[in-house]
Amino acid sequence: MKKTIAIIGGSQEITYRKIAKKYGCDLKFHNGKSRNGGNKKEFKNVIKKADCVCVQLGAIGHVATEMVRDLCKEMDIELVFHNGFGASGAVQLCVEKLSEAQKVAA
Repeated sequence: MKKTIAIIGGSQEITYRKIAKKYGCDLKFHNGKSRNGGNKKEFKNVIKKADCVCVQLGAIGHVATEMVRDLCKEMDIELVFHNGFGASGAVQLCVEKLSEAQKVAA
């Protein structure tokens, strides 16, 4: 089954999509920028469709980070944090997390 990853933060959506496709994943994306630190509904719409979420810490504020973390916990969705802005690193973190989760489940 094809996995779906979500990237929150950043501005390289096209690059994220190319790299996710290379790994055989679908991608949901949100640039992390919203009024007043984030809009929970916007994030929820992206996160609920994902098997794993990667937060780009350098590209998203504290309030939005907390919001995403709480939503992932609430919906029981894997979450990873990426310290850089690199597209390949963010996608690879999600792919590795999903592989780990699959091994544990087996």
